[in-house]
Amino acid sequence: MNGMLLFQVQPAFFYTRQDVFTWLFMQTGLHKLLLNNMAGFIMMDTLFYSMPLIYLFTYKLKHRLSPIAAILMLLINLAYIQCYTLYPINSIESYIAWLLFPVVFIPSNRQTFLLLFRGLRYFFLFFFASAAVWKLAQGGIFNPSEMSGILLYQHNQLLTGSPGYWLTNVYLFLIQHKTLSYLLYLGATLLEAAFVVGFFTTRYDRLLAVLVIVFLIADHFIMRIPYYEISALLLTLLLKYPENKRVYA
Repeated sequence: MNGMLLFQVQPAFFYTRQDVFTWLFMQTGLHKLLLNNMAGFIMMDTLFYSMPLIYLFTYKLKHRLSPIAAILMLLINLAYIQCYTLYPINSIESYIAWLLFPVVFIPSNRQTFLLLFRGLRYFFLFFFASAAVWKLAQGGIFNPSEMSGILLYQHNQLLTGSPGYWLTNVYLFLIQHKTLSYLLYLGATLLEAAFVVGFFTTRYDRLLAVLVIVFLIADHFIMRIPYYEISALLLTLLLKYPENKRVYA
């Protein structure tokens, strides 16, 4: 609906991220092969969005083959997301759930599944907690003008191109009132830092899940960054698998 599939965007160029893993992937040349290749775009879109259903049907009908389907889904997701985010469409950070979640479907052993599922939970906690650490390490939390400057940079096109739009006025108000915008920045930092609690106990996981939803909505409204793809990782906070119960139904 938003025209963001590969065959709809039809990217004509790519840019190189400063990422060693991405550099290794680029040696395959797949990202170049797909440029201006409508059939390739459609094929990649189809594979990427159909693999979860293919895995589900494999799991239901041929359970022994489901690990193979999970590995294929992992490889397809990796190739698709690497290519998709190498083109000037979106950033790779928001697709972490797509990259990692297929891993938990690969093992058929219950204990291995639990280990990977819990590991994914710790990664999700790290995803947020490390953002707070980064703000501290970079010193942004000690700069009262930090959020005002970020908003000015993030929304410069909207400010110049649509000065009368109501959301533009909201951003302009926050930019001009540095104390208020800084309080939002401080609140976001404290919210992210709260995820450190999850490393020591699962008691507050549901509260952390609520904080994730608050963060995603606020990030979309204030920063115009839709990070909703990572919401799949909420399952690691909401679903519990006690040792004495079956994992696979």
